[in-house]
Amino acid sequence: MACLIRLLLAGGVIGGWQSVAAHDLFTNYVQHCVQLTVGARHLDLTVDLTFFEEWSARERQTMDANPNGRITRSELEAYLKPLAARLSGQVKLRVAGHELPLALLYDPEVDLMTNDQTGPGHHRLRLFYFAPTPTTLRAEDEIVVEDRLWPEAKLLGTLQSEGHDGCKLTTEISIKAGRVPPPPDEARWFKFRCVKPPVANPAAPVAATARPLIPSPPPPSPSQPMPASLTQPVP
Repeated sequence: MACLIRLLLAGGVIGGWQSVAAHDLFTNYVQHCVQLTVGARHLDLTVDLTFFEEWSARERQTMDANPNGRITRSELEAYLKPLAARLSGQVKLRVAGHELPLALLYDPEVDLMTNDQTGPGHHRLRLFYFAPTPTTLRAEDEIVVEDRLWPEAKLLGTLQSEGHDGCKLTTEISIKAGRVPPPPDEARWFKFRCVKPPVANPAAPVAATARPLIPSPPPPSPSQPMPASLTQPVP
């Protein structure tokens, strides 16, 4: 238990961890790890959800379509297939107060963590999104991820940020998480702040004009003898 608490603190767990008593084994929590990468062209958003025992057992029961107590690859694929559409709209991204349309970058992924049985366990669900970086992004602009995934579950939250093309970001503790889930109509907010916007790469230099090819002489007409240089055998 002490190792788990140290791991969560080292990973930057925020929003209410102080209120979680040591005897609470997090069995009814879902950990949300929100990772934002900002570059000159794209904002990449990855949401990792780690389901602890109670919530993992619920989802595993849904995965086990037969049900025979074991989750097969085909059952897992059938579980994942409608997942993107079902979760559509539950993750939103706003930059300086303006919502950016998120597109799915890859299909959702599930890691059962070497345990393909139903019942209590841990598993991880990973969602991948992206959006074009707005050209209006400026220093001090706030970037907000609105998260309504599994709102009825208690939440542990972490934030990770990465800037490309000279971009610099900071994270802010801005979500309320802990023992009591928020009301159904209330989202969890993960906030980032742009310290320095990305700079687009300069246009590639125009390649030097290639030397024009020297045209080949036209072939001789049938009435003209072939030049000696073309009729002599190669030594």
